Amino acid sequence: MKMNNAKTLLKVRFYIISLWLLFFLVAICTVEIPSFVESQTIKQKIILVFGENILPIISIILCIVCFILMLFTRYEWEGASNPGYKIKEIKNENYEYLTFLTTCIIPLICIDFDDFRNVIVFIVLLFIIGIIFVKMDLYYGNPTLAIMGYKLYRVEIENVNAPNGIILITKDNLHKGKSIKWMKIDEYVWVAKEIA
Repeated sequence: MKMNNAKTLLKVRFYIISLWLLFFLVAICTVEIPSFVESQTIKQKIILVFGENILPIISIILCIVCFILMLFTRYEWEGASNPGYKIKEIKNENYEYLTFLTTCIIPLICIDFDDFRNVIVFIVLLFIIGIIFVKMDLYYGNPTLAIMGYKLYRVEIENVNAPNGIILITKDNLHKGKSIKWMKIDEYVWVAKEIA
């Protein structure tokens, strides 16, 4: 049970990391530069700026949280060190990054954030999409991974029974016949490094 909870938390972390670009774009689209009056004090001007930019400020804070989670994940992956396996068949799956970007990030940025109801809809949609991505194991198609230099491959590995293959997340250019060391994220999603 503990292992399942840890895997679910890791998938949720992946989903949150994948949203950094969305949060960044929301901040850009919603930032307001207020009009100041000369008689206003610096304190009044700061309060005015913060008051008119609550959503962009929250979005920037969420971007920072995503960045911290991304660094933590990268550090965690440096420990991939299980015994080596040999790749039998390999297929590039990098298109998954674009699929996530075009189906989730771009449509959500078109929401009108001036209407509070739309902001609520936006939050509910993020929550529902997150549940779907975690439950259906689609979290690895995370465009942030591409920006970090990771590639996706679907592989068949010698002596490993995986009916639809295993998704490998790696910084290396993998080929058939190469050997890898690995770390499981899920049964059929691994982080891998090429064995030199």
